[in-house]
Amino acid sequence: MRREVRIAGFGGQGVVTLGTILAIAAGVHENLEVAQSQSYGPEARGGACRSDVVISDEPIDYTKPLALDVFVALSPAAAEKYWPEVRAGKTRVMVDQTLVPKTPDHSPPVLKIEATRIAEDELKDRVAANMIMLGAMAAVTGWVSLEALQETLSGRMSAKALATGRAALRRGFELGKALQEQKGGQI
Repeated sequence: MRREVRIAGFGGQGVVTLGTILAIAAGVHENLEVAQSQSYGPEARGGACRSDVVISDEPIDYTKPLALDVFVALSPAAAEKYWPEVRAGKTRVMVDQTLVPKTPDHSPPVLKIEATRIAEDELKDRVAANMIMLGAMAAVTGWVSLEALQETLSGRMSAKALATGRAALRRGFELGKALQEQKGGQI
């Protein structure tokens, strides 16, 4: 089954890292086919940034998203820009509510996670919000395991960043499970 994810925000939030970790976890640790692409502006930080991941249990014949299954918005500009690609009743929408407090009235149900606030308050690292969102996405979709994500972080981060990244993934996974229980199953 083909699954498509778009993560969008601005440079410096770890958007590309989130997409890359998801793709490696799915491909290397879950033995799925993956394609990951990214797009970002010329600015090192603060410019528009996007990461697309296609995951499948069959060979991928087209590497770009055709119909998003999950959309993760980490900034208001990203939410506004990509909202037209959200399919009512089909696309799971997740937002960092700290940064994206409002979504369109006509939107499908939105999973709101205060990832940036939690990253700052609990982990003392604002950038860890990306791993919180990834952990939550893993919990609500069931596409990759928490263990696969944590294993993927190994060897890609310093010891301090690894500890924070793993803690953020766990916290996000817990939040995702709690949202799942509120909604009565996988969302």
